[in-house]
Amino acid sequence: MSLETFINANRSKLSENDLDILSYILANKESVTHTGIHDLSLQSHTSKSTIVRLTQKLGFTGFSEFKYYLKNEKKKETLSVKNNLALLENDIKETMSLISQTNMHPLCEAISLANRVFIYGTGWGEKKAADDFTRNFMSCNVFIIPIPSVTELNWNIDSFTKDDLVIFISFSGENLELEDNITKLKLRGVPFCSVTPLSQNYLSSQSTYQLYYQFTHLQIDNDPAKEFNFFITLNIVIDSLFRFYLDHYF
Repeated sequence: MSLETFINANRSKLSENDLDILSYILANKESVTHTGIHDLSLQSHTSKSTIVRLTQKLGFTGFSEFKYYLKNEKKKETLSVKNNLALLENDIKETMSLISQTNMHPLCEAISLANRVFIYGTGWGEKKAADDFTRNFMSCNVFIIPIPSVTELNWNIDSFTKDDLVIFISFSGENLELEDNITKLKLRGVPFCSVTPLSQNYLSSQSTYQLYYQFTHLQIDNDPAKEFNFFITLNIVIDSLFRFYLDHYF
């Protein structure tokens, strides 16, 4: 499990100061694995006891266990990534593992009972997955309403009620254009689901239901400004949700 996952799972326990410390750790993972708690407290401008309490909030016994975990995570990150087919195989395996650990009953029940179900994908790949999801559920006589863009989302956000369900598919989970709408949904008690890669992100931390998939960036070009995003594992998690619904709710 990644550090971002630990943070997401325990976000309600974390203070703003905790998040500041974790931001420093995430930005300096490699050096932190070789840093003692005294030096880390100086670098992050906090006390040793605060760091210990923070690691315990994340589920570790203390800083030593947390540091050991960081070292092991770093080893995994530094494994050879030259074999792109092996990366795909690992992403699929990890995604299936995430699916097996996810209780899909609450989300499927919400889909079954909702007055209306809306789905919104933030980019081309996400919208394509949303279209497939919508098509699949038609076979179960569940008619999901796709939202074409943030413009239409803004048009209709005030009409959503606690009896509806909104599904967001986002590659980053950090979409500024969604934040105001997410706040409105929470204030109105409208349940919503996030579908994102396994990472610390705003959308997942705020959502009623979360689905995650594993994704590894492919190094195709040396230009760091170029992102090569592929959506095989997103489609797997979307299809798995449909099949679970088909098995248990249709």
